[in-house]
Amino acid sequence: MTMDLEPLRDYTTSAPDSLPPEIIPWERRAPWNLDHTARVTLGLLLDGDRDSDLLLAAADYLLVFNKEGYTQDVYPDALLLNGTALALCGYLCDHPEADLWRVTGSARLATAAHERRAALSDTLLARCLLAVCQVADELDAPILADLVTLRERMWGRLLDHSRAERLSVAEAEYPQHMADPIPVEQVGELMRSRVWQQGLRSVNFMGGDQEEADNACNNLITLRAHMLVRHQFGSEIDWTLRLFDDKESTVSLGAQSFIRNLANVYADTGDEQYAVHAARLLWSFYRLNPLPNHHQYLGPWRTLEVGNRQCNMWPGIVGLMGQSESFDAATHAMMARSRLEHLRYALAYCGWTNNWYQVEASGMAVAALYSPELTHADAYLRIALRRLKWINSFAYYDDGFQFELTHGYHVFPTVSIFAVVQAAQARGVELPADFVGLVERAHEMYLFAQQPDHFLPTFNDCNPNPMDPAPLLQAAADAFERDDFRWGATHGAAGQAPDHTSHAWNSAGLYVMRDRWDEDAQYLHFDGAAWGASHQHEDKLNFMLHAGGRLLIGDPNIYSYAWTEQTHYFKSSRAHNVVLIDGIGQARRFNPEARLMTQGRNEWVSQDGFDFVSSEYLEGFAPDPFQSDDRAQWHSGGPVDTRFQHRRAIFYLKPGYWILCDLLRGDDTEPHTLEQLFHIAPIFDLPAAVPLRAGVVDVTPQGIVTRDPGLSNLAILPVDSDGLSARAQKGETNPARGWYGVMGEFPAWDVTLETQTALPARLDAVLYPLDPGSETYPAVTRLRADAQVTAFRISGAGIDDTFILCEEESGPVTVDDITFEGRALLLRHQPTLRALAVNPVTVQVDGVEVTPE
Repeated sequence: MTMDLEPLRDYTTSAPDSLPPEIIPWERRAPWNLDHTARVTLGLLLDGDRDSDLLLAAADYLLVFNKEGYTQDVYPDALLLNGTALALCGYLCDHPEADLWRVTGSARLATAAHERRAALSDTLLARCLLAVCQVADELDAPILADLVTLRERMWGRLLDHSRAERLSVAEAEYPQHMADPIPVEQVGELMRSRVWQQGLRSVNFMGGDQEEADNACNNLITLRAHMLVRHQFGSEIDWTLRLFDDKESTVSLGAQSFIRNLANVYADTGDEQYAVHAARLLWSFYRLNPLPNHHQYLGPWRTLEVGNRQCNMWPGIVGLMGQSESFDAATHAMMARSRLEHLRYALAYCGWTNNWYQVEASGMAVAALYSPELTHADAYLRIALRRLKWINSFAYYDDGFQFELTHGYHVFPTVSIFAVVQAAQARGVELPADFVGLVERAHEMYLFAQQPDHFLPTFNDCNPNPMDPAPLLQAAADAFERDDFRWGATHGAAGQAPDHTSHAWNSAGLYVMRDRWDEDAQYLHFDGAAWGASHQHEDKLNFMLHAGGRLLIGDPNIYSYAWTEQTHYFKSSRAHNVVLIDGIGQARRFNPEARLMTQGRNEWVSQDGFDFVSSEYLEGFAPDPFQSDDRAQWHSGGPVDTRFQHRRAIFYLKPGYWILCDLLRGDDTEPHTLEQLFHIAPIFDLPAAVPLRAGVVDVTPQGIVTRDPGLSNLAILPVDSDGLSARAQKGETNPARGWYGVMGEFPAWDVTLETQTALPARLDAVLYPLDPGSETYPAVTRLRADAQVTAFRISGAGIDDTFILCEEESGPVTVDDITFEGRALLLRHQPTLRALAVNPVTVQVDGVEVTPE
């Protein structure tokens, strides 16, 4: 039989002196990368090895991992060789998991062959496929149906299909996959009788919507994946439907959140009709979407939805409705078969190395925990946890923030890995302590990042529905016994308030300034982070500001992934609170390294009386014109101009106001057009027919002031109004200007302060919250501005403050009667002299030393 493998000799390599590592090495070309492991395994097999520790460890490694690493693949043959080596191990080795190796490897081989179009001229493909088929023939063993068909296509003759097998599991076959087989007619009752799953449910952060549930009973389905639309399906669901050429419509169907909502409403009402239709829809999905043998990149078997269904939808459906009349033994047996099919598919395939991989592996882990009857239940769980260990080693920063750096996409993988913790706790299965610790740490984002109105911010791509993380915190409070989580979950009604207000995710580069914990608190969230692993916007140094019970400066988010002018706008610098230079914005999309790291220095100081943050953008600027082809968009707009740098510092006097300081530097002395952008948050009235509406704003070079009656407002007060022009835009197209992507796409104010000047240049402003009915705000007077120092005085009723900000190596600075050496100083002159300073060396007033607080 070794002779059948000899044509593969050219694709082998010698084995290193060590066993494979637990997780994939970060360096793509290091030993034990995916391509290297497959070649080592083939070499061992050709040399007659069938049971060495090295071979078995390599086979297990190939089973666990089928992605090369983070970002794009660099070995074009890695998947093909992985599938071939793994399938051959399954056929040739006597091992308890050999059937997993055989089926999984064959499925990956089939996927690679389909993607390479079954070309006989592809010598590597032809040799790999023929070797696996011939070994199966000699052993008279089962063979994946797709491999037989591919062999027919490539060599042009029809073959015997009597030994063909599939990834799918027939009803009669299910007991064969059980550790202790029982008659097939008893499977459903076994599943239905499990007490532990009756109280277990995935976290529900949307709540039950009875109107939506009533509509679903009539196949009027609400689609929420980066859209908010409904579609009437008639008598049967088309699970592959794609509306307005937006794949997210199919994603909404595949995720089955509308079935989860039926479970929520059933729990609220006890009305059996909701269970009837939930079971009907689950059966519809099962019957109309048979499990494919090879990887499907879109549609009901897209890997992200495969994972999502198992960790975030089905546990709640079973937990809430599993004992209803409609969820009879046949339905439970069907769900058990489908759960196993999800496991087999998730074992064979995975998607991108971002939140997808995290959700997919979490779904696999939860499905394994829900299937203790399976022979390979422990193997599935072990593999899922090993995958999670790998992806989480770089998908979360040390401080617990997920590496896409978006609050919305932090939720998705975090709620998924939390589902693993919940299922394990219900089953009494111990998980690795480092995994559980990471899950707990990731939940801290919900507590410390939430705005005073309890909604999460919307940096980068977030869901268009505002999210209160209270349900997430409630579940985490129970799981981790955290009183501060319980406090956040109940909006302060129970538990214990956090021991600090302002919070930094220093590893991620995100910062929250806050004066207290209540709905009228002052709050600013600042972005000094990397571009992000995916779902990125060109928005470093962006911020959101909330005061007096409302969001005042916002991030417009994104509504849809349909590639429109508005979608492009939401991703661009123009849609963020940043600075454009000569009409062009940030351009990190051209730099792959910007996904995980950022250039420049971040500073963060938080004390009782003030917070200070500073960061800088050094990665270049480029035009960003809208391209109708979203694939072309990523290659348009270059070249990147690296002559310019933007440093932003924000000083927050708690409670009181913020000072915004922008320093623009460049490599020439020519005048440049600078546009400082502010996105005035619309007024939120979520239950209304129009949930967001642009308020009233006065815009002049001397100040931008919102004037919404009965609400808190904001005055943005430029320090230098001479030579400054101001404009406000909303709801414009061609090009898009002035939109907000929450609950739809709504007009909202983009306000621009523009000037022409040589660099270096300063754009400084005071951000001053106004109580309802108040129209009084201070005056701001320039004292000094140059490349090293900015200084000005803020004075008005009850206010007399001097602010000085110094760059590196400024040395002692004298402004009026103040001498200061350090990074930043706010000197309050009344009612008593008070100094708040960042990195102070010297503070003197009239020659007298002053000790900062």
